[in-house]
Amino acid sequence: MKASFSSLALIAAVASAQERCDSQYPNVYCNTTEVLAFESYDCKPFHIFLARGSDEPYPGRQGNLTRQICSRLGGADQCGYENIEYPAKSTAWGKDEWCKSAAQGASNGQAQFEGYAQNCPNSKLILLGYSQGASVAQDILGGGGGQVFECSQAPNPQLDAKVGEQVVAAVTFGAVARSKNQNFTVGDGKPYDGTRPRTTGQLANLSKYSDRLQDYCHFGDPICAIGSTPQDLDAHLNYFVLHNKEVIDWVVQKAETPNVSSETSNIKPSESQQGSTPRPTTAAPAQDGNAIQTGAASSITSAGLAPMMVLFGTLVIFTL
Repeated sequence: MKASFSSLALIAAVASAQERCDSQYPNVYCNTTEVLAFESYDCKPFHIFLARGSDEPYPGRQGNLTRQICSRLGGADQCGYENIEYPAKSTAWGKDEWCKSAAQGASNGQAQFEGYAQNCPNSKLILLGYSQGASVAQDILGGGGGQVFECSQAPNPQLDAKVGEQVVAAVTFGAVARSKNQNFTVGDGKPYDGTRPRTTGQLANLSKYSDRLQDYCHFGDPICAIGSTPQDLDAHLNYFVLHNKEVIDWVVQKAETPNVSSETSNIKPSESQQGSTPRPTTAAPAQDGNAIQTGAASSITSAGLAPMMVLFGTLVIFTL
C-alpha cells in the first residue's frame, strides 16, 4: 500500500513548520527573542540540550517547549539551553546525507554533553529531540548507527556513564530509529517500529534511562510508526501542538526531584573553568555543511533549508 502526498501540500506544510515553534500559539516563532533569551553555555542548575529535526533552522520547532520548561524551572537565571550542533540534513541533499548528519549529531552531542558536564558537574541535564533529532538524542544516550533511508549511519558508543548520571530527563518525538513496545514509549505508535528498529545492544543501553526517558510516537506517523495506517503527515508534525503541557509537567517534575548525589543549589564551574563560560557561536548556514571550530564546541553549520525543505528522509511519496 502507498500513501501519497502532493508535492505542493508537503512543501507548504514543511515550510510552515520551519517558521513556527508549533506551540498552542502558532504565531510564536522559533527564533523569537523570548526563546533565544534562554540560550546559554553558563553553568546553571538546569541545562537543556536541543536536537532539532531535519532541515530545521536552529533551534527548531522545540524552541517554545524549551522556553516553557525553563520558565517553569525558574527562568533564565536557573535554566538555559544549547543546540546540538549538527547539519540536520535530510536525504534531499543526497542519498548519504541523512546518515552522515545523524552520525555527526551523535558525535557532537556526546562531546557537548561531556564538555558541559565536566565544567558544570552539579547541573541537571535535560535532552530533547525531534524527528532526526530524536534519533540523534537516543543515539547520544544509548549508542547509534545502522542502515536507514538507503544509507548506513556510522556507529557510536553509548554516553559515558558518569555523564549519564547527570541526565534527569529526556524526551524524543517522532524518532526515525526506534523500536516498538518499549516501556518508555508514549503514544499509540508504541506497537510499531520506526523507519529502522534499534539493535539489541542499543536498546539495552537505552533502557538504562527508562525511568528518565519518554519517547513519543503517534499512530500514523510515517517516520516513527511504520506499518500504522493510514499514514498521516500531521501525525509527525503536531507533537508540540498536542503534548507540550504534559511534557513540561513531566520534565519539571523529574528535574525538581532531589538528587542525593548532586547538590544543585550552588552551581559553579569547575576550578579549571572559573569565570565566564565560553559561549560557542552557531555558524551561519552554508551549503557545504563543513564543521568549524567556535568557542568550546565544534559548531556544525546547518546548511540552511534543503531544496525541497523535507523534514525527513523521503521527498513526496511514502511506501508502506
